Amino acid sequence: MTSSNISRRRALALTGALLAGTASALHAQPAYPSRPVRLVVPFPAGTSPDVTARLWGDRFTRLTGQPVVVENRAGASTIIGAQVVASAPADGYTLLWTVNNTFSINPFVYRKLPYKAENFTPVTRILSVPYVLVTSAESRIRTLADLVREAKARPGEMTYASAGIGQGTHVVMARLLNQAGVSMIHVPYKEAFVPDVIAQRIDVAFDASTGAIPQVKGGKVRALGVSSARRIPLMPDVPAIAESYPGFVGDSWHGIFAPKGTAAPVIATLLGYSQRIVDEADFRAALLAYGLTPVGGGADDFRRFLDEDARAWAKVVQDNGIMAE
Repeated sequence: MTSSNISRRRALALTGALLAGTASALHAQPAYPSRPVRLVVPFPAGTSPDVTARLWGDRFTRLTGQPVVVENRAGASTIIGAQVVASAPADGYTLLWTVNNTFSINPFVYRKLPYKAENFTPVTRILSVPYVLVTSAESRIRTLADLVREAKARPGEMTYASAGIGQGTHVVMARLLNQAGVSMIHVPYKEAFVPDVIAQRIDVAFDASTGAIPQVKGGKVRALGVSSARRIPLMPDVPAIAESYPGFVGDSWHGIFAPKGTAAPVIATLLGYSQRIVDEADFRAALLAYGLTPVGGGADDFRRFLDEDARAWAKVVQDNGIMAE
């Protein structure tokens, strides 16, 4: 046997050993998830994102056998929580459950952010959050048309509240005022603003369906419209604003994100479990009971939606000069 034949045999043997070792190492990797998953929610406990994240987490645990540990990292318009996840290992064991502010509004409202959208991999949009335009139940304003008529008669005098500059409740009202061609005074709050709407110290405000619907049903506020493209099941008599202003949509959303670099098989597994959860009848019923709209869908669909959502809110922010420090 020639020396060249011996060299080839050794090379083939070495290649086979390396391939076998690689296959063995891959086989040795535990299936995801093999330990608890940390789910960062950039809102306080008891808020809508926290409640829905825990609903999802309970079902994820039921499907996988692994606990989901919800970590509330509230503050700074979701910036604190987003930063935590952006700097976490990209192994699928630290995830972000967040809303539209993080990626569709903050990048245009804040001059500097400690994270970028590129630091994350979108997994799926779980649900949509309609906003409800409310006024006091004692107000003489009974319809959206009444509100616009009053605002035109008293330009720059009427007031609306929000959860803060650049928050969803602020920019959705700015979008409506732009389409209606009227102006109102913005009053940002750090705490709850609905009590001042009830007391007629503030004329109107948008509030998330989860908070607004109980107040409407309790007779404290009157609903003038919803921000969804169509009416929502819990309030079928309340018109969608789009019925008066075609094309108007102002919903927020909840979605799941992983740190950039998370392996594609892990993302696919997360997506698969999430879609199973969103498809469960009891999960959908729970969301609908809060006035939320189940969505689901693949990562590519979510990316396209995020691009469209960011463009739409960027225009509102820029048209209205909305800036925050």
